[in-house]
Amino acid sequence: METTKQTSKVYFKTLKIIHLALTLGIVFVGLIGSFLIFSGKMSNNMTDLNEVLFYIIPVFSLGGLFVSNWIYKNKLSELKEKKDLNAKMANYRDILIGRYALIEVPTFFAFVAIMLTGNLLYLAYIALMILFMIYWRPTRNSVIVDLELNLNESTIVRNPDSIIAEFNITKRD
Repeated sequence: METTKQTSKVYFKTLKIIHLALTLGIVFVGLIGSFLIFSGKMSNNMTDLNEVLFYIIPVFSLGGLFVSNWIYKNKLSELKEKKDLNAKMANYRDILIGRYALIEVPTFFAFVAIMLTGNLLYLAYIALMILFMIYWRPTRNSVIVDLELNLNESTIVRNPDSIIAEFNITKRD
């Protein structure tokens, strides 16, 4: 097992890449759904299913947002208790990825609903998820506020050359 150290600059660049990739995944899903509907390649032939999904999609989407935020805050409260900045930052990345994943699940469910029913209303839920992903974009300041870092830790995080995270990587032969 090898330990890899990340500077603040690399850490936040990695976080931004992960966030951008996941956000763009949702955007592309929305664009593909829109294209298929507007190009006439999708037909609205599952009206019975649409009646059911009309209620399930909003509950699933809003539930995904609620559960995502609830788990994020619970894990964050546990993380704030740690004393080691490196451990906080390594775990924070994992918590963010989990938060974003819980946003993507209802998005893909809404996409499948669009594909099956041709109902454009479900694009609104995809757009809602995109807005939350943009709003929850990771920045140095948001991390400092979310983790309630003290002045010393904040200074370290703001310094692009400071080592702020260590990750154990298992190499396979």
